[in-house]
Amino acid sequence: IITVAPQILKDYVGAYQLAPNFIITITLEENQLYGQATGQNKLLLQPVSNTRFKVKDVDAEVEFKLNAEGKTESLILHQGGREMPGKKQ
Repeated sequence: IITVAPQILKDYVGAYQLAPNFIITITLEENQLYGQATGQNKLLLQPVSNTRFKVKDVDAEVEFKLNAEGKTESLILHQGGREMPGKKQ
């Protein structure tokens, strides 16, 4: 687990659509990111790099993808051997 600068974390906040009825909402509370998928509990995201986060208590990782300007454009949910991309809304 590493520390990620607050201004980087703020750029990740938002809703990411992985499927028509499946959205992961990323929130920032006290300099920690949380992810909440549609119909699921909010879970702590623990940084392992500036763009990759382990989901606490779940065997999954969230990886944020940046555009050429360095702004967040999507994420990839890595879980169960699958990669599920979601575009930032």
